[in-house]
Amino acid sequence: MPPTLRVLLIDDSSDDAALVVRALEQHYDVAWQRVASADALSGAIDHARCVRGEDAAVAAMRTGAHDYILKANLQRLPPSVERQLREAAARRERRRVEQRLVHLAYHDALTDLPNRALLQDRLTQAARVAHREGSSVALLVLDLNGFKGINDTLGHHAGDLLLQSVASRIRATVRDADTVARLGGDEFAVVLPLTDVEGALSTAQKVVHEIEQPCIVDHRPVNVRASLGIACFPEHASTADGLLQKADVAMYVAKSDATGMAVYSPNRDPKTHRRLSLISELRRGLDEAQFFVEYQPMLHLRSNVVVGVEALVRWNHPKQGRLLPGDFIDLAEQTGLINPLTTIVIETAIREWTPRQKKPPLTVAVNLSQRTLQDPRLPQRIASILDGYDAASASLALEITENVLMTDPARSLECLKRLHDMGVRLVIDDFGTGYSSLSYLRRLPVDELKIDRSFVANLMSGQDEVIVRSAIDLAHNLGLTVVAEGVESAEVQMQLQTMGCDVAQGTSISPPRRADEMAAWMGDQNLLGTM
Repeated sequence: MPPTLRVLLIDDSSDDAALVVRALEQHYDVAWQRVASADALSGAIDHARCVRGEDAAVAAMRTGAHDYILKANLQRLPPSVERQLREAAARRERRRVEQRLVHLAYHDALTDLPNRALLQDRLTQAARVAHREGSSVALLVLDLNGFKGINDTLGHHAGDLLLQSVASRIRATVRDADTVARLGGDEFAVVLPLTDVEGALSTAQKVVHEIEQPCIVDHRPVNVRASLGIACFPEHASTADGLLQKADVAMYVAKSDATGMAVYSPNRDPKTHRRLSLISELRRGLDEAQFFVEYQPMLHLRSNVVVGVEALVRWNHPKQGRLLPGDFIDLAEQTGLINPLTTIVIETAIREWTPRQKKPPLTVAVNLSQRTLQDPRLPQRIASILDGYDAASASLALEITENVLMTDPARSLECLKRLHDMGVRLVIDDFGTGYSSLSYLRRLPVDELKIDRSFVANLMSGQDEVIVRSAIDLAHNLGLTVVAEGVESAEVQMQLQTMGCDVAQGTSISPPRRADEMAAWMGDQNLLGTM
């Protein structure tokens, strides 16, 4: 609002006076009146010379004052001062909160490093300066190897402490002018202005060396290694987004080659770029419920009754169509997405089969990976799913391969005992392909043993008959049910029954089907009788 201007204008032409007022009104709030007689002129001059307290107070309020007090009303002074002090404190707190919110919008809450948004802004600015000055910018992107295992073993609190330690170490290694950012999870990035490939390699070596020094977390020494990718502007990319993508490609090359660090190379880009795209699509697929489950029946050979189904995950990829586990399970393992994927499979299987249960109930079997088995929260998640659908614990079976069990036998045994105590059935999958010992097998709280399909496939040729027969006898001696997977013909099915195998699974019985189709098929085949 423009300031108020009190004007006494004396002119013998009313038109000229109006022009002057109009010109003043462009910049001021003009208070004016018309004087038409000599007597009125004297009073108007006196009024113009007078400055009233109310007018001065209004003018002060318009220029930013919060209150005014007339001398005749001084009793308002103490409460007004107190009110203004409170309001000033509130304004300071509001400014502090606003500044904090702005800081949080551009910084990682755990490490206080710039986040991806601020990194891209800094990278864009550095690229503009480099373009203007004819210099270069290097970007380092690094990922901590095995961080998920540390998180699962020591807990998330220890994982957070490790990330904070890594952030401090990287910051201490680079220059003040460099930007260190956390991209998310265990990924970090460093912007190196005025740095070429040679300088970036030198800095990268220092960063990797510093990260790989033993770190004390909760009074325990923890060793961590990093994979680091390097890309430079303008040599490898001309934009901030392009530079981030190229450094990502280099980082995955370093990880897959186990070299510790790598500079971006166009020769490795297409394959790695497809991999990066699939990782992004895998995350999106989980968010958008693109995964579904098919089921393959397990037939009790003596009674000819279906006693269970194995849940087999499929990906309804929006571009590539139906993908089988071999196309994405390893990627889910490496990116840490296997746990949420496994949770989806278990929940889907329980939800789709609990309403269809008979007496005795069918068992729904789900495969567990190494990462999932070593997740200390797994039993709690499974209990929550079972409770949510009012499903019996015995209706769920978890299949674990020998190799997964032997990766960390002590931790595997602890988790299996917790699951067994809940009433969940446990199955050793792909038996015969691992290196588990008989003494270890006897300690496992398992209910079933599943003979690997590679032995079943050669059964009729006689090559693996001894192995299959020995596996059946061993399982029965341990009090376990025996399941043979990969049964592709009626002859193999009959031979397994003759050898005393309990349950068979394979395409000769039925290929995998969706839940509705499988339930209808079992009804049509009259395979739902009681044992």
